Amino acid sequence: MASLSACGGSEGYTVPQEVCGRKIDPGLLRPLLPEGEKFEAEMTPIGDDMTRCLLSVDGRTELGIREYRDGGEIDAMKFAAENPSRFVNPKKASFGADTVVSDGMVLSVNPCTYQGKKGHYILDVSVERFDVSEPDGWRAELERFAEAYLPVGMEETGCEK
Repeated sequence: MASLSACGGSEGYTVPQEVCGRKIDPGLLRPLLPEGEKFEAEMTPIGDDMTRCLLSVDGRTELGIREYRDGGEIDAMKFAAENPSRFVNPKKASFGADTVVSDGMVLSVNPCTYQGKKGHYILDVSVERFDVSEPDGWRAELERFAEAYLPVGMEETGCEK
């Protein structure tokens, strides 16, 4: 695979092109992860409508991706304002139906029809390790990753707009 040589080298591990059953651009994910030797991704279904994907480097969880196929209708900015310890410096994002990006987290609420039933697909991406002295860099990388992940996640969970 050509991607192995492009992403390998002194970094020790390669980010695969599919993580937790989702095709992703390794170039969008890699900036959110630290250096290390071993990359792992573990997908866990939680009930019928939620999945959690934990991405780890050298045994330490670095990124969490939660998807709710029918998470209910919530106002992303209001939720962020009510949870200031999780959402530091929240701002409205330009993608998704209702998306908030903060210094270490993205919350995106989007209309979803699943098996004929209308609801909302919620994407929650959190960086477990981030340097608060560089929030702008994290925000930009996190926003790029979440924007690319959103349509893939919706499709893979069976959500239709």
